[in-house]
Amino acid sequence: MELLDLLEKKNISQYRLSKMSNVPQTTISDICSNKTSIEKCSASTLYKLAKSLSVTVEDFLVKQIDNVSLKDYTTYKVGGKA
Repeated sequence: MELLDLLEKKNISQYRLSKMSNVPQTTISDICSNKTSIEKCSASTLYKLAKSLSVTVEDFLVKQIDNVSLKDYTTYKVGGKA
């Protein structure tokens, strides 16, 4: 789920989300403009955003999880050996 889409759907501005979540507005802006990938955010930031928007952290990451192939998972699982 894209943060910008979620903000539009819930009719919440980036500024308001910043105040609700206590996440810097620049961080939110960088995520929305794709300067920063949401997968690179700290667990704390993801949690604050998710809680403020009444979604789960997984909702933010599901798009990325769906794009991981089984081969990638297997490689990761066995310590990088394919």
